Amino acid sequence: MRRYILIALFAAVAFSCTRPLSNEPFVRRENAEYGDTYSFLLDMADSTISYGLDFYTRLERKPFAAFPNDSIVLAIRWIAPSDSNYVDTLVMSVRQADGSAYFTKDVVCPFKERLDLPEYGEWRLKARVLNEAESVRGLGIIFKRNLWDTTN
Repeated sequence: MRRYILIALFAAVAFSCTRPLSNEPFVRRENAEYGDTYSFLLDMADSTISYGLDFYTRLERKPFAAFPNDSIVLAIRWIAPSDSNYVDTLVMSVRQADGSAYFTKDVVCPFKERLDLPEYGEWRLKARVLNEAESVRGLGIIFKRNLWDTTN
């Protein structure tokens, strides 16, 4: 009986030390650089797994005002561990909201199921809102670690 308790205890300790499969940081507009640029750090040092990324935001409106009609456009700058820069663009459709109330609308936008970046290590991601910046309450990412990806 004592052996089973020890095995269960060791298993619980081993599984409690694992990293979560996703990280979902959110930066409020008040904390954004220049009011429209959102910064994130992505730890992509493990070369044995693949990574995925989605973006999410919360839009706000004043009473009787309208939400953005179509989309939020993000200019994305990737800064590699070696300080190389790569640029990308994302158009977040706001037509299909994941959550909505009178004053707010939550939007999740898939970006890449599998990030194919040229280096491993800690990447910096800077996303700048090019339009409708005043209605964006903040910007977040869903950074996923795909442990069981067999497409390597």
